[in-house]
Amino acid sequence: MITKDELRAQIDRLLETGDEKSLERFVLDNFTELPEDVQKEALFAFYADALEKEAGGVNITKLQAEGLAAMEKLEDIKASLTEGR
Repeated sequence: MITKDELRAQIDRLLETGDEKSLERFVLDNFTELPEDVQKEALFAFYADALEKEAGGVNITKLQAEGLAAMEKLEDIKASLTEGR
């Protein structure tokens, strides 16, 4: 099991090199070790990247905003359910 400090140090090293493929592979390989908020951000980034590739570079800002709004609604629902316990 990798510590949070080790995760952060490795991610920083990969960011410094600019090697996006290695960074992506590291994040995917260690996904379950990442904090939940980082997991959500990574998923959204991977999703947006895939959409952009599929769209052939078409601007997807509106779609990203809609996805972010949906994520916020899901967080609100989760919070409501947690409070109701």
